[in-house]
Amino acid sequence: MRRFLMILFASLSLTFAWNEASAQSREELEKQKRQIQQEIDELQQAQNAIKKDKKASLGQLTLIQSKIRKRDAVIGTINSQVSLIDNNINSNSREIVRLKKQLDTLRFQYGKTIEYAYKNRSSYDMLNFIFSASSFNDAIRRVSYLKSYRGYRDQQVANIHSTSDQLSGKIKVLSENKKEKSQVLQEQTKQMKILETEKQEQSAFVSKLKAREKEIEKEVAAKKRVERNLQNAIASVIQREIAAARRKAEDDAKKAAAANAAANAAANRPANTPPPASNAGTAAAPRKFNSLENTPEVTKVSVSFEKNIHNLPWPVDKAQITAPFGKRKVEGTSIIEDNIGVTIATVAGASVKAVFEGTVSSIFDVAGSQTVTLKHGKYFTTYYNLTGVTVSKGQEVKMGHVIGKAGTNDDGDGEILFVVNADTRFVDPENWLKSR
Repeated sequence: MRRFLMILFASLSLTFAWNEASAQSREELEKQKRQIQQEIDELQQAQNAIKKDKKASLGQLTLIQSKIRKRDAVIGTINSQVSLIDNNINSNSREIVRLKKQLDTLRFQYGKTIEYAYKNRSSYDMLNFIFSASSFNDAIRRVSYLKSYRGYRDQQVANIHSTSDQLSGKIKVLSENKKEKSQVLQEQTKQMKILETEKQEQSAFVSKLKAREKEIEKEVAAKKRVERNLQNAIASVIQREIAAARRKAEDDAKKAAAANAAANAAANRPANTPPPASNAGTAAAPRKFNSLENTPEVTKVSVSFEKNIHNLPWPVDKAQITAPFGKRKVEGTSIIEDNIGVTIATVAGASVKAVFEGTVSSIFDVAGSQTVTLKHGKYFTTYYNLTGVTVSKGQEVKMGHVIGKAGTNDDGDGEILFVVNADTRFVDPENWLKSR
């Protein structure tokens, strides 16, 4: 009996733990699906904001492609939900088979007990069993045995009821699993149909782009010229910062050498003798040398910036990337884009904010648009196509500090270019920003 109860308890514990883990997974998948769907809705809003009578642009195509990628992600999440439900169905089906066998066994054992009790139902037989004891103590043990036997029969009935209740519960859960799977599969079919419609939309839009491919190539070439000027300007800003950091490091080294020489003279030590070693303990492993990290304070800002990779806020509240970082061939055309940052569509005049604490390194103009570069240790962020810049060179800013307002593109829509540099290297800003 004790062994049976232990097995029953272990089975219930494992079942509860599995159900709890499954519930958590279902919640996580549902939350993920809702988040992606919200991102799709935002992309659709951005796409709807572009007037239908406007010319087909690469930015519009990027929005459509982003929407398709997000739709694929939704379908992937639904597939994970189906797999999870299938696992639950299989687990519950196996548990139902096990409980049915267990219930049959319990009923069989209880039947044997009842049969034995019926055959020995005479009060005389019971009294004879007690009084045939060899001693008084033996008689007491026999009475205890009869009481235990009655308790065992009662426990058998309780086990049968408990197992029957478990079986009914599992059958109910299995039915709910199957109903849930049916609903999820319907949602999957719906999303697949929407995805097919969006792919047709993409194909039709690519055809529009091909119709004005020559015109777009000229637009891309003009954009590349502007970006080359911007790239050169950013490189010049960073080189000035590197040169200034090296001059400061040389000045600090000269001052330290002079201070060391004075200390040695005062202590009657030979010149250039290093001061006695400190007992402050073993220092942390040094970072790879970078001329921009010329003070502990600057290094601290760099380290803090690095720790926020994938977690920096977006420079504008409402934002959709319409031109990603790096080189890419536009699908269905011979057009090639090569961007030093990410082009972000937003509301014209929206507040543009610093994505991290830092110092205003430079404010300059490229092709008639204001640009601000912020220094964050050895990292730099640049915000191009601003109006009404509200900061000044050398000013300290905090994360979220408004540095200006978003300008517009040739179509009159709000747009900025956001650039990130790790010293002189241009890196993908999207890797540093929070997922939307």
